[in-house]
Amino acid sequence: MNTSRHLLEIAWEAAREGLLVFSEERVVYLNPVAAQLLGIEREKVLGRPLLLALRDHKLEALCRLGGEATVEARGRTLWAKAVEGVLLLWDQTEEHTRVEALEASSRVLAHEFRTPVAGMLSLLEALQSGLSGSERDEALALLYQETQRLKRLVEDLPLNRLPSQERTFALEELQTRLERFLSPLLAERSAWIHWEIPHTVRANPDAVYQALLNLLDNALKYGPGGEVRVISGETRDGVWLEVRDGGKPLSDFERLFQAGQRGMHAANVRGTGLGLALVRRLASGWGGEAYGRHAEQGNAFGLTFPRYPGAKVNLQAQGMPA
Repeated sequence: MNTSRHLLEIAWEAAREGLLVFSEERVVYLNPVAAQLLGIEREKVLGRPLLLALRDHKLEALCRLGGEATVEARGRTLWAKAVEGVLLLWDQTEEHTRVEALEASSRVLAHEFRTPVAGMLSLLEALQSGLSGSERDEALALLYQETQRLKRLVEDLPLNRLPSQERTFALEELQTRLERFLSPLLAERSAWIHWEIPHTVRANPDAVYQALLNLLDNALKYGPGGEVRVISGETRDGVWLEVRDGGKPLSDFERLFQAGQRGMHAANVRGTGLGLALVRRLASGWGGEAYGRHAEQGNAFGLTFPRYPGAKVNLQAQGMPA
């Protein structure tokens, strides 16, 4: 009998799961993993009441009532199961983090795919309504561009990663596509875009298009309408690109870049709260940053691009962010 007990203790001492044994609501034994997961020292809790040892009401109640539950304790996600006199613990922190990351990635991917698909649908509807020859050719060219962008998004999925399609290009290349895509929203909001983007950057044009589209979409949906300004400038470190609107000053820009967070003016506007989180993700992909700040008459959301080899420096640009 003593030999069997000794072998069981050896097994639990080496186990990957946590084990705590208790009797009359006092700790009798716990293995090293349980001590680590609970953040306690074995020698100091043996013989002590469960609540003082566990320091967690949910775990203490589980020991009294039995059953199983997922509990957040000591910064970890623990799956706990209690049977008579025994508490078993599994650390599911990494698995929980992976699931959350997968869900977040799925939401971001859905957001990314929504834009080209919506653009393609609007172009197809325009073609079905009957366009003239030149307009039809223009719509087909734009439809081809959106189809190519959707193709590149598919190719850039984590399971099918291809080298980045970075190239050096003028920001002005994106203007026509953006205005065409946003034309219904511009008309709805009685708004227009003022462009001052004479600079050249090195990045994936589709990524910059998506990031700038999200910034413009936010400015048009949540701003007061009227003029929205898109301005670029440069510093010694590289190029910056900003979307500025005349909306009421925001109190916390950084929070808005977290997935699921929306501004105080967004209550009556449909949205997922992923737009700015995606903008930051895209900017990091080309080595830049995404930020928000107060402008002279409203708010500004911007992107930065690191200086690429061979780029000419011109620090005479006006309207540079503080």
